[in-house]
Amino acid sequence: MKKWLSVFFIFLLTIPLVFAADINLLLEDEAPTVKVVWQGETPIQDAISTKSVSTASILKAETDKIMKEQTYPYLIASGKTLLIIKKYKCDDKMGICGYWIEATRDGKEIYTNSPIWISPPPYQVVVSESFDEKTNEITTTLKEDPKAAVEATLQRYVEMQPLGKAVSYER
Repeated sequence: MKKWLSVFFIFLLTIPLVFAADINLLLEDEAPTVKVVWQGETPIQDAISTKSVSTASILKAETDKIMKEQTYPYLIASGKTLLIIKKYKCDDKMGICGYWIEATRDGKEIYTNSPIWISPPPYQVVVSESFDEKTNEITTTLKEDPKAAVEATLQRYVEMQPLGKAVSYER
């Protein structure tokens, strides 16, 4: 009788564990797949894919071409934060670009350490992002826009900085 009682007790313990494992597998969500869609022309992406020259030099050249057209200083406003790009400089040897900036939040100076060197120079911006529950897919629409990508990168930098006196040096 003890033997049957022991077997019955073991059976009672193992069955819920087996079902719990099956239920857990059913409840686990699969990670959504990500689909990237490009909006407009992609000359930078095309140039990078041909690999005729280094990626850094392609990105530096495209950024330099677009940023040279800009009149300095220029203002970028985002909510309560104002960002002024005073000037920029791209380094030919390293393929990076630096930006001298000033920024305020609610009228108070933000601590920045200019130049802000960005490597590699950014060129993609997110236009939109959507999630389809039926297919469990995230669709991200990107666009090539080096100027907007630089501005977004510098805005993120400024938003992470505390209030304080800015520092700037020449190179």
